[in-house]
Amino acid sequence: MRAEGPASRLDGLRVCMLTSGHPPGDDRIFFKEARTLVRAGAEVTVVHRAGKATPSPADGVGFRSFDGPRSLRGRAMNVARLAREASATRPDVIHCHEPDALVSALLAADGRVPVIYDSHEMWGASAAGRFPSPLWPTVERAFQAGERRLIRRCSAAIGASWAISDFLRQELDDSRVETILNVPVPEVFGPPPARSWGEVTYLCHDGHLSWDRGLKVMVEAARIVARDHRVVLRIVGDVFGEEREWLDGYLAQHACAGLVERTGWLPYSEVGNALAPCHIGLVALQRIPNNVVTSSNKVFNYMLYGIPFVGPEFRLSKQKLAREERCGVLADSSSPESYARAISAMIEDRAGTEEMGRRAAAASRERYRWEHMEPLLVGLYRRVLGT
Repeated sequence: MRAEGPASRLDGLRVCMLTSGHPPGDDRIFFKEARTLVRAGAEVTVVHRAGKATPSPADGVGFRSFDGPRSLRGRAMNVARLAREASATRPDVIHCHEPDALVSALLAADGRVPVIYDSHEMWGASAAGRFPSPLWPTVERAFQAGERRLIRRCSAAIGASWAISDFLRQELDDSRVETILNVPVPEVFGPPPARSWGEVTYLCHDGHLSWDRGLKVMVEAARIVARDHRVVLRIVGDVFGEEREWLDGYLAQHACAGLVERTGWLPYSEVGNALAPCHIGLVALQRIPNNVVTSSNKVFNYMLYGIPFVGPEFRLSKQKLAREERCGVLADSSSPESYARAISAMIEDRAGTEEMGRRAAAASRERYRWEHMEPLLVGLYRRVLGT
């Protein structure tokens, strides 16, 4: 916490962080929100599904696990169990992270305890993406109709992107909605090392790289760029299942094994060191409903280290950053050729790209770090308590 006056304290407040699907060490839930609330004086317990190790050190955060099915259908069976676990923490506030956890939170609260809904995704759009595209509008409307009824019963809500917050404000007034972006925690990631840019340009992608996150577009674009420039695509995370099989086969078929590096899945505290030496960050989400409106944390992680990005031209949050902060360029994420042209132009205009990187670092320092979100989170809690 940066501000520690009486107006920013939550001393003795018992907070239950309720998650049906996220691991206990999720970076948003643990590293950002739970630790912030503990530093503000709250007693925080994260209730999570068993099977994943809890963070160590816990930094004052408590954990309580429950056993239950892991499938999406099985999660509906966990609602009552999750409500019982939440009640057992004797909370003053329940802070939940998914729609099914919201149902559990409202059951546990029973109108006596404030409930804060923390929406990481546009869940209706996410649900729609599981169906054939002609059904997307119908599924999204149906899901959102049910979600809206639940949101109206909340004391407050948090959106992880500007667009999600706009949706939440359709049911709650402005004072009860806050935008808490998934920006990085610099003291966890560590300071940026000196970066040099020699003959090799390092492209990077932060996180799990799958079909819908643009695996084929990125790899094929990197291969096109490699005809004229020495490039390496560093995946700070990994590729799994059929995507991994495709990647291994593609690299072998085209004899370009050195084109891609995979770090494997890293602890949150090690992600920064893997990203920091890279020169251009990539986001190539494919155009499915949820990808239009959410705001992924990877671009904010790139910006922390002064790494400009190439992002999809349809994505609202990337349009905002490219337009307002001028630290990235937009391309057609369905086209490897479009991404290759954008990357090549950035390599060939090295001075312009480095200037974009300086603007990215400045924007991160001034607006897009967790220290800027902390007072917003605690301020929302204060408003909830005041009502």
